[in-house]
Amino acid sequence: MYNKTEFVHHIAYRTADITIGSLYLSCFLFGLPANMFSLCYFTRNKLKKDLPTYLYTLTSLQDSFISLLSLNHGVTMLRYREVWLPGFCAAHHILFQMSQRMSVFLVAALSVTRTYTLLFPLKRIKPKSVLKLLAVLWVLMTCFFVISPSIKLVQIPYHWESGYCWAEPIPGKEFSSTWDELDNAMDAAGLAFPVIPITVSCVISAYKILAIQQVKNKRTNTKYAIKQPSANMKSKNRKATGTIIIVTMMYIVSNIPLFVNYVLYLITIISFQYPGPIYSSSVMYFYSWNVTAILSTSLNAVANPVVYLTRFKAFRRWIRGGCLRGTNLSRQESNFKISANDSSSISLTDKNIARARRFVNQEQAAK
Repeated sequence: MYNKTEFVHHIAYRTADITIGSLYLSCFLFGLPANMFSLCYFTRNKLKKDLPTYLYTLTSLQDSFISLLSLNHGVTMLRYREVWLPGFCAAHHILFQMSQRMSVFLVAALSVTRTYTLLFPLKRIKPKSVLKLLAVLWVLMTCFFVISPSIKLVQIPYHWESGYCWAEPIPGKEFSSTWDELDNAMDAAGLAFPVIPITVSCVISAYKILAIQQVKNKRTNTKYAIKQPSANMKSKNRKATGTIIIVTMMYIVSNIPLFVNYVLYLITIISFQYPGPIYSSSVMYFYSWNVTAILSTSLNAVANPVVYLTRFKAFRRWIRGGCLRGTNLSRQESNFKISANDSSSISLTDKNIARARRFVNQEQAAK
């Protein structure tokens, strides 16, 4: 449809490719070390191993893979879409697709489980059940993305028009059309449309937090409202929920363009033959999928450790204190409580314990 020679010599396209390639390299240079620091923080420090801690750990791991793979995307775009490491094309596609989808599932698990906890505070979520479900999804994705090219059902060539490698069915092969339909269904279910339930969950969580804050404001004149240990627990829980809401909102912002793009794609393949009138535009044809499906994912992977750094005070102290030494958090620092699934497990700080002991001593002396 388009001539590559004319494309690479077009000044507007070259400028766009250099800009996008530079963003990919920035994601690699900043995102990889930032996510590795986050991964070390969640695994080396002796924090309570609750569900959100596990999910943050897995998210940091997946974001590290995505940031690492951004290097290949960036160099390819800076080479004016001349593929870099062509022998790595199939492996790169498989690793990126799996990391991208697992990141979506992890954000969904964070958001939905926190909303469930807010709506049903007396019911507990078993971390092992959620982790087993994620493991099953990972195994299913591995089978789909690895077995298909292994049995020559699909091929994973490089497409210069998109600027990256992606799988396509081999013409004439049995079940090729079935695989293509299944691949489109998995893209819709695992990439494009999860933004809808995640957005609904985020809105519910934000509404519940605002409602709780209004109740707290009405009680500010109560004598013992702030002194009660439960008030401190609820404050930590709200902060933890706020962090999850921010992480979820970052995902929503970065995935809304992909959702819109996929809706346009479904309209095109149902009503026309691809590229149809929508993707016949050079901007949509050359940049829509690269930006919405690949670049936005890389940018989201960079944004997550920034959220951790700004929201977790103990994380900042850990970095200033010499990250790789594996220093243990004090009791007070660890009580920032990434999770609030089990509020009864939140221990009092040393200051509150000393205050309680003084109160007991005073009572005994008065008797």
